[in-house]
Amino acid sequence: MGSYGADKIIDINELKENLKQTEGIAGVDNITSLPAKVMVDGYEVSIDENGKVTVEGEKPILPNTENTKPFLPEGSEIISNSLETGIIIKDKNNNEWVWIEVPKTIYNSTTTSTDYTAIETAMQSYATDYRQSDYTDTFFSTEQHGFANETEYNNHKNNMLRSVFENGGFYIGRYETGTQTPRFSASDNLTTPVIQRDVYPYNFVTCSQAQAHAIELATGGKTSSLMFGIQWDLVLKFIEEKGAKTQAELKTNSTGWGNCGDSAFDITRGLYTATPRTSGSWNQASETSKYSKLTSEVLLSTGSTDRNSVLGIYDLAGNVWEWVLENTSNNKFPCANRGGDCRLSGSDFSVCYHNGDGTTSSDYFYGWRVALW
Repeated sequence: MGSYGADKIIDINELKENLKQTEGIAGVDNITSLPAKVMVDGYEVSIDENGKVTVEGEKPILPNTENTKPFLPEGSEIISNSLETGIIIKDKNNNEWVWIEVPKTIYNSTTTSTDYTAIETAMQSYATDYRQSDYTDTFFSTEQHGFANETEYNNHKNNMLRSVFENGGFYIGRYETGTQTPRFSASDNLTTPVIQRDVYPYNFVTCSQAQAHAIELATGGKTSSLMFGIQWDLVLKFIEEKGAKTQAELKTNSTGWGNCGDSAFDITRGLYTATPRTSGSWNQASETSKYSKLTSEVLLSTGSTDRNSVLGIYDLAGNVWEWVLENTSNNKFPCANRGGDCRLSGSDFSVCYHNGDGTTSSDYFYGWRVALW
């Protein structure tokens, strides 16, 4: 593997770099000393100080409880199977997803999988603390989300409701949707979207463009899409229920765990830019020359810091606003987006904040995240 130093002892930094070049290995960034454990194609593997590799135990399986039954899309592998710290999978295209539990106990015992109104009402009641009454999952126009008509929109929503009800949850992208090629204007060519770390946020897209490309991330026979507003609310409720963040951190002030205009933290990996509209302006952060984010409007590549993660989900708060399939009830600005961005205060624009803009709006601070059901 070429990870030994001149003293014939494993060099951890070289080991990590070599492991990162090998497909199917997860958990490399968690290595701080040896022995260490990583996941290889879903198996837990131990590496000791002498470089000996041992496969430990059986291939992990996803938990299956009365409340939640996470599915594993065909061709995917399990990175983490913990309901408490976050179920994380990697699909056959190397895109990563986190399971959002929506417990079956929130529904009436007589509710069936086609009682869409009852299912939606129960979800709204469960996540009521994160809802806003004038933002609804309703159709406004084709230009808004790209659906041909109200029937197509409602069918899409009902399929989501049924799946979440039957499975006790859904997946969302572990990272904001990204692109291997940075975008600097709405006229830049649209690229292939990915859900991976250390890529550029897929920005400068309208809400309908984001939805059109969100469906490209479908995998293993499942449906991919922008999140509906209720799904965003359910993500926040999930984070609260797991005790990962308080209601105040979700509703009132997300500065402490998001890339917001008033945040301050070190960036030691990934990319950053303080001039997101200027071609070639992205810089590489590193452990040896770390960048301290002390000013507003610094845009980060996906997953740049663990500080801005919760239960395996990165950059939910701040960095870029994320388009959702929600209607603002404002005919001039019908397209909803959530979560705040890198320009704005996390105390004024928390991860829960509801925002809206026009059907042709796109900018560097507008991005998107995908749900899978």
